[in-house]
Amino acid sequence: MRAELTAVQNVVNSLAVFAFLGMVIALFAISALLRIVRELQQAVLAAPAAAPGPDAVRRVPRFASADGRPTFVLVVSEHCPSCRDRAAHLAGMPPGRVDGRLVLLSAGEACAAWAGPAPHVEAVVDADLLGSVAVGATPSLVKYAPDGAEEWRRVVGSDPDLDRLLGVDLPESSNVR
Repeated sequence: MRAELTAVQNVVNSLAVFAFLGMVIALFAISALLRIVRELQQAVLAAPAAAPGPDAVRRVPRFASADGRPTFVLVVSEHCPSCRDRAAHLAGMPPGRVDGRLVLLSAGEACAAWAGPAPHVEAVVDADLLGSVAVGATPSLVKYAPDGAEEWRRVVGSDPDLDRLLGVDLPESSNVR
């Protein structure tokens, strides 16, 4: 009886060791999979910046500035609640806080009202111009050099994200960078 009990105990111990080894191997596999996903995400984020677009998308004379400062264009859609929030945040910024011209671009008149009476934000309602800028998701911020050449474009996920992209100084107590 004692020999049978010892044999069963040995089998249970062996199964426990194999289960532990299986878990370790599974953790390594999950880690490798997560690393691959992270690399793919970085490649997708870097791809639009590396691929040059057509000249109509990369250069917009309307966004050229004579004062030598860049133009920041927040592209919004009237069907996007996040767009309304980002536009209200942009309009609520004190004038002069951003070193550049601020433009709110949309295809609908309702979006122009989101900027309100903010004198430092130019609301442009132009479906053709919006089509030539060709953003894939809204709200998006596009930065144009003083000559009207597009420098970069980013999707804006939050108000702190918009502040960071505009180069606005964040309070020291903020943990957003």
